[in-house]
This record gives sequence, C-alpha cells and structure tokens, in this order.
Amino acid sequence: MSKKQAELKARLLAEAEAAIDRLLQASKGRRDLSMTEMEDLVGDLETDFRQTVMQELVNDSQAKGNGLCPACQGKLRNTGKKRKRIITVRGEVEVERDYYVCQACDTSYFPPG
Repeated sequence: MSKKQAELKARLLAEAEAAIDRLLQASKGRRDLSMTEMEDLVGDLETDFRQTVMQELVNDSQAKGNGLCPACQGKLRNTGKKRKRIITVRGEVEVERDYYVCQACDTSYFPPG
C-alpha cells in the first residue's frame, strides 16, 4: 500500500469510527428501539458517511494537471474551491472541488478525477 493510500485509509477509518460513535450516542444504549428508529439511525449514519467518503475520494483523486487549458493551452488560474451537488446512484452528495479558469480563452472547469 502506498503512503497516499495509507493516509486515505487512516482518514476513512477515523471518519467511520466517528460515524459509529455518533450512532451509539444517538441510540443512547437503548435496547427497545423500533425497526423504524433503527432504520432512521442507520440511514443517517449512511448519509453522513457517504458524504464524507465521497469528499475524501474527490480530494484524493483530483488531478493537478499541468496548469494548461485543455482547450487552448493557455495558463489556468485556480479560482478556489466550489461546491457542487451531485446526484449519484446511491443518493445526493455535495462535494467541494478546485475550480479553474483559463486566462486566455475564459474556459472554466473542474479538473478530472
């Protein structure tokens, strides 16, 4: 496993542990939860964890590129991070990605990844 993969794994494990802690705190050790209450708790955990994992994977996969516009080869300017809501096969998530604008042709894009 590469150092980069090991770091990603450590971050994901920490997030999984935090999600489990939130689940246990929310259930307050109750043994009388109804199936609906259990489903709600697990659904919340799934939604939160999916959001976190997707963001970690986006962060990890963003290509830095060569700093040149793929359309005209002009110099790219990083305008910061932008949030984008994405509909996936498993539900909706919102990720934050670097956003670039070409100084020559004004083309804007998110890097692949």
